[in-house]
Amino acid sequence: MLLENFYESFNSWFAAKLSDKNWLLKLALLSVLISLFLAFPPYSLLVSHLKANGAKLDAWVFIQNQAQDLFHPKDMDYDVRRENMILRWTLPFLSFITNHNVVLILMAQALCGVLFLHNIGKYIFKVSGDKLITGFFVLAIANIFVSVWTFADIHGYGDGFAYFFLLTALLSRNPFVIFISLQIAFFTDERAVVAGGYLLLWWIVVKAYEKNDFSLSGMIKAGLLGESAVVWIAWICYFGVRNYVLATYFPNHSYSTIGTPVLFASAHRNGLGSSIWSAFEGTWLLMGSALLALFLTRRYWLIAALFIGFSILVATGIYVHDIDRALSYGFPFILAAFFILYKTASLSSLKLILFFTMLICVGHPQVFYMGYNKILWLEPLPMKLFMLLDQTMSWNLFR
Repeated sequence: MLLENFYESFNSWFAAKLSDKNWLLKLALLSVLISLFLAFPPYSLLVSHLKANGAKLDAWVFIQNQAQDLFHPKDMDYDVRRENMILRWTLPFLSFITNHNVVLILMAQALCGVLFLHNIGKYIFKVSGDKLITGFFVLAIANIFVSVWTFADIHGYGDGFAYFFLLTALLSRNPFVIFISLQIAFFTDERAVVAGGYLLLWWIVVKAYEKNDFSLSGMIKAGLLGESAVVWIAWICYFGVRNYVLATYFPNHSYSTIGTPVLFASAHRNGLGSSIWSAFEGTWLLMGSALLALFLTRRYWLIAALFIGFSILVATGIYVHDIDRALSYGFPFILAAFFILYKTASLSSLKLILFFTMLICVGHPQVFYMGYNKILWLEPLPMKLFMLLDQTMSWNLFR
């Protein structure tokens, strides 16, 4: 009874806050502020990097080298990180047009993060017509890795750009927008290339419900035609360019980590279970509810397709140290779960599920795994300030 009263009171209060004309933009900005307060980015590392004239964060050094000579970057074989970067051109392009201004690039990535949440909210409201459902969903997404990392990534990975352009492709029905967005995402990080398949699954889910056709032939058709065809064309173009560039400019290049399931090694194994949970946190409740809905409505072919897709997501994740980044490219599964529940459950049930999803995502500490059995924690802002005071006063409490 007490929980029910709290739920009703919170809904009334939250609905009042969402009554403003520009409620969606304010919701996105508020969600970002809450996220930053609860998981403050490691900007101190960025400050150290800038003070050292760009010598602290190695990825930015190589990005600048790429920007100066895309096909003949200096020190390419310095380490594994660099050998993986030679066909990631989005950040070098931004480095070139900003005269290697790291702060401007990170500001652009942060803008993509705000727009990522805004555009998700716009879609959720378009489908549901309910501001509370939209608010709960945006708050939940804002406090899991896919959103938090867009602001916390000061290292030069650029995943925030890839997430944003994958979402742009996912929500668009314009073939040109889809194609260009996918190319930008693909050339940001190879994980986005794999994520193109999750967009196919998204359109398979959407069209199955739109056409009420859950047959295997209908799903195959949805995965090959329409928006899905643009993904196939984007893949063909990307691999064509990739193979040409490798053969012409990097004929002796190889990837030393390909074929190695990193997360199964003893030095990394402890991060696997943590990341599988923490990459999605409370949205597991949403996805689990959608799976149950599919079982109850006997959509077995759809379950099989999504299971195969999610298995690919996890399987590709275990081949890298930073599995949270890899798993977060699976955010289309969260949107698909919402769509399935919207089509199969009542709005009141969906609202309740999203309420608890939001509570878990907001309340869960932001932890992630970056290799060598180290679980990292993004401290809340008050803790960061106390750590700064500790460093200033030389108390050494956090040594």
